[in-house]
Amino acid sequence: MTSHSDVQFDAATHTYYDALGVRKLSVTWILAQSGLCDFSFVEDEVRARAMQRGRNVHWLLQLEDEGRLNYRAVPKALRPYRMAYLAWKRNSGFVPQLIETPFLSNFGFAGTLDRYGRLPATVMYPRGSRALVDFKTGSVQEWVAIQLAAYSLRIHSNPALARMVRRIGLGLKEDGSYQVREFPAETWEIDFAKFLEAKKRVEEITECLTPQ
Repeated sequence: MTSHSDVQFDAATHTYYDALGVRKLSVTWILAQSGLCDFSFVEDEVRARAMQRGRNVHWLLQLEDEGRLNYRAVPKALRPYRMAYLAWKRNSGFVPQLIETPFLSNFGFAGTLDRYGRLPATVMYPRGSRALVDFKTGSVQEWVAIQLAAYSLRIHSNPALARMVRRIGLGLKEDGSYQVREFPAETWEIDFAKFLEAKKRVEEITECLTPQ
């Protein structure tokens, strides 16, 4: 597993810096600015509520997996998301190893992976498997495949190994149910190529807008 201990993450502004204090673009920022992940059609108020809900659910589940959650203090509106996550963990046998982990890739981008961990042996994976899991408080869109392809470079800096990490989008629903969408290893190269092209376009635009 690749170490990225030199990343500095400012949670207040959701920005990332390397060891020299140079800002690095995040995966989600790149996807949004390139248009691969576009929520411009959603009303501002609705989008703001969804983003806040997502932050709350991520924090709730982080406390859950770290064993620090006071269930009685959880707002009732958020409890179904926890129920959905616990049901998926129980049904899948997933055991987290990395929880809400910021990273800086050797490819020059940053991000925070939701979960990385192990899954038990199955017919398809007789020796067990490892997976990246990204939480969504809603449906899991196609662009999540690109997001997780980039995140997999946190696990292995060698793309040949990174592509073998399972990529799972986990949609947690307000009714306590969940949606699982796994993206095939066969599309990893295409998905990561899309990300690198998006990164290049965003960097070119950012450079043009930066005062000389």
